[in-house]
Amino acid sequence: MKLQFAQKRRLPCGGSLGDWVVALVVAVAFAPAGSAADAPKKAEAKTAIKLVGTWKLVTAKYNGQDFTLPEGHTTHKHVTPSHFMWATFDPEGKVTLSLGGSCTVKGNKYEETPEYGVGNLLETLKGKAQTFEWKVEGNKWYHTGRLSTGLTIEEVWERVEKK
Repeated sequence: MKLQFAQKRRLPCGGSLGDWVVALVVAVAFAPAGSAADAPKKAEAKTAIKLVGTWKLVTAKYNGQDFTLPEGHTTHKHVTPSHFMWATFDPEGKVTLSLGGSCTVKGNKYEETPEYGVGNLLETLKGKAQTFEWKVEGNKWYHTGRLSTGLTIEEVWERVEKK
C-alpha cells in the first residue's frame, strides 16, 4: 500500500505545512534543554524550598544560655524564597519585637540581611548579613550561628501547619 499525501497547501503566512513541520522539528531538536551549570542552581533552589513556610520558635540558646520567652509570648518566622520576617507577639497579638529583610540559601548556609523591624535589634543589625548553618529534619529547623555582634545563636523552629 502506498501512502499518498495531500497536495502541498500554502499557509497564509507563507510556506507549506510540510515546511513548517520540518522547521518545528529542527527547532525542538536544537532547543537548549538546560546546561550542566543550571544543575547546582536547581538543586540549591530545591534545598531552599525546605525552609519556605511559617515556623514557630520552640527552643533557643543565646551565648550558650537557655532563653525562654515571657509567658504567653510567641515568635513566628515566615520564610519565602527571597525574604524572611519574624515577629514576637504577646497573648493579645501585639508585636513586641520583629525583624525582616532578604535571605539566601547556599548549601547548608542560610543568610539573612535585616532591612526593617521593630525594636533595638534593627539598629544593631540593619544592612549587615547574618550567616547561619541550618538543617531541616522532619518538621524541625535547626538554626545555628553567630550574629555580626558576636552573639551565638542555637534555635530550633517547628513548622506551623495549616489548621
